[in-house]
Amino acid sequence: MSTVGVLIAAVVLLVLVFYWSSRYGGRGRGAGTSLGRGPRAHTTLKGQPKMGYAKRDEAEARARLLMKRDRAPMSVYRCGTCAKWHVGHEK
Repeated sequence: MSTVGVLIAAVVLLVLVFYWSSRYGGRGRGAGTSLGRGPRAHTTLKGQPKMGYAKRDEAEARARLLMKRDRAPMSVYRCGTCAKWHVGHEK
């Protein structure tokens, strides 16, 4: 009976670690991977690819809209992964 309890506790712990790390962890990892985070990462906090804009003007217009909506400073940058323009949070 105790072996089953330890196994269940281990599985629960692993699930919690994976949940916690995908939701809150990884901000210090380098950009360019699916786990990459930071102001210039190619993915959002949820791991989804950021919206790419063909022209800088389009990205700047979106950044202005997001700054008004979220009241947070945003920056526009050219992505090294897909060569499109992205909007990201400033440091």
